[in-house]
Amino acid sequence: MKRKDLLAGLVLFLSAAMPFTAGAKEVTNINSQWGFKAVALIPWGVYPHVRVPECDTIVNLPNTWNEKDFMSDKGFRKGEGSYEKKIMIPESDKGRRIFIHFEGVSQTANVFCNYKKVGEHRNAYTAFTVEITNQVEYGKENKITVICDNSHQLDIAPIAGDFNIYGGIYRDVWLEKSAESACISPLFYGSNGVILHQKSADANQARLQAEVHLSTTTDYKGCTVELQITDATGKVVASQQTPNIYNDKCVMNIEVQHPHLWQGTTDPYLYNVVAVLKRNGKEIDRVEDQTGFRSYYIDADKGFFLNGKHLKLHGVSRHQEWAGVATALTTKEHDTDLNLIQDMGANAIRMAHYPQAQYMIQQADKRGFVVWEEIPFVSHYIPSESFDNNLREDLREMIYQNINHPSVCFWGIFNEVSGGQNKIAAELNDMVHQIDPSRVSTSATCFEGDFNFISDVLGWNRYFGWYNGKDTDLGPFLDEWHKAHPYTKIGISEYGAGSGLTQHVAIAHTGGGHKMTMGRFHPMENQTAVHHNALLDIQKRDFVWGSFIWNMFDFGSSMRTEGEFNNLNDKGLVSHDRKVKKDAFYFYRANWNQTSPTTFLCSKGYTDRKEDVTDIIGFVSDGSATLYLNGKKIGTQKADEVHTVSWKNVRLQKGKNEVVLKSAHGQDRATWNVNL
Repeated sequence: MKRKDLLAGLVLFLSAAMPFTAGAKEVTNINSQWGFKAVALIPWGVYPHVRVPECDTIVNLPNTWNEKDFMSDKGFRKGEGSYEKKIMIPESDKGRRIFIHFEGVSQTANVFCNYKKVGEHRNAYTAFTVEITNQVEYGKENKITVICDNSHQLDIAPIAGDFNIYGGIYRDVWLEKSAESACISPLFYGSNGVILHQKSADANQARLQAEVHLSTTTDYKGCTVELQITDATGKVVASQQTPNIYNDKCVMNIEVQHPHLWQGTTDPYLYNVVAVLKRNGKEIDRVEDQTGFRSYYIDADKGFFLNGKHLKLHGVSRHQEWAGVATALTTKEHDTDLNLIQDMGANAIRMAHYPQAQYMIQQADKRGFVVWEEIPFVSHYIPSESFDNNLREDLREMIYQNINHPSVCFWGIFNEVSGGQNKIAAELNDMVHQIDPSRVSTSATCFEGDFNFISDVLGWNRYFGWYNGKDTDLGPFLDEWHKAHPYTKIGISEYGAGSGLTQHVAIAHTGGGHKMTMGRFHPMENQTAVHHNALLDIQKRDFVWGSFIWNMFDFGSSMRTEGEFNNLNDKGLVSHDRKVKKDAFYFYRANWNQTSPTTFLCSKGYTDRKEDVTDIIGFVSDGSATLYLNGKKIGTQKADEVHTVSWKNVRLQKGKNEVVLKSAHGQDRATWNVNL
């Protein structure tokens, strides 16, 4: 399927998260006080003579049963676990419809209400909603049972990958009560039921087509649907309404004149939106949130353009994992991650290797990050109709749940799959274009093959200076590939190197290979050198539409027995617990953060040394820096193209050495002790 270079990427953002009461609809968070037991508690309540164990632990959501064992050398527990909660449904709710919305359950979920199955979901990373109306007993407590399973299954993506899949209800859960029999459907692929298809957007006009998906147990007699958009001051800028409902859906075309465009991190302007369902003039349901308007395209020679202006995407990749809590993240952890990414100056995030929490995408909208979202089609493909169906469902849910976000610009269809996926990848690519023609599909690869030409744009995972080659090989590789395939739009989806927190060398050495990557010694200086030369090569080439560091944060991987710690992929720029920013973090901060100047001296953590000769490296936002050693001026250096100053083969004195780096914006210092 051919794609035009210019893709008008207007997006209207309506979140699936629903923490509000509006009109006659009620939405309540039900995260607190769930019972848990690390087995499958089959709900045998219809057979009272069968005795089953009960949940013996009380937990609050988000929760994973791998919270304590996820970094264990014995491996983290894979298998089944059960959650139970009693919910009072009063007599006054008769006539309403009752739903439960799960933002994320890993990896499979079977949901029961009063011992009757009401739904099943087979994806750890997307939301889903079940209706419990027909099983509810009014005026009583109703038992909700969720049986989860995070064991490996060959028909659920991902089949394999360099990251862990923990079990549990690890995102928020909501109880939703409609006003009556008709409502805006919460059952449409886990979305909020409002799907907006962008048509065009520029400074003169934004046009979109809104699909409002509805559901009823009776009829839509007397029903109308209204859509209204207001600006940040509350002024109504567009509205539309229709009584035309066909096949549980109504479609409206709407225009906004002279819109204030969403401009990424420089000006992430958002509008307020509300979709309202009325019956005989009375409101019975609504979905409300925020929206942004923008367009973008990618040129094979000149890269990424947002609203007609070139924008080099300086991106990071992020796994949804923290030390101490595994994947059971709250807004506190999400905000900490976003603040670190923002402070470093990145303007794009690859949500790897799966859809992440709605809160993350909402915040990307508000903070102006360009987002790459992808399904968990990672590493391996074993052909089967059941696995293909799982991939199709993953893609539908990911797109419909995130289609309205202005930040999302890329739909990823696979990552590092080595072959055999051409047919299903082509189908997934076509699905992207059918469901959402306004965005581009992408894939990430580290292999040569014709599958690299299926998606609209391509990202290369290349680790020169780490897994193979020299840290100066990235530029020649990019030039050769671009020359051989001049019409392919290429970016860098992964690059980087591992680093311990307390491992150091006086002089960095790169030239990757098995001994370095699989060994126990991952010095921080080597990671910094790899990133220095990679960024030099990337920023010189406009045809590289964007780059995404692997990874922003260290993350768990049970396949890893290397570096400072077992079961950890240590390529992050920030430690697993977010307490340590590695030197490479400040390298990018000096290059990308345009508002807060950086003056940083590398290797401050290498306090006790056995070498008396060392390279001294620093990062400054602009200009030059001066180095002082034991009170003596060593010299002033002008920063290079990537804001780095360096002094080679500096001799330290035996014992204590005071090192100070000064620039126009400040200073940084370290104390190094040499013990020969």
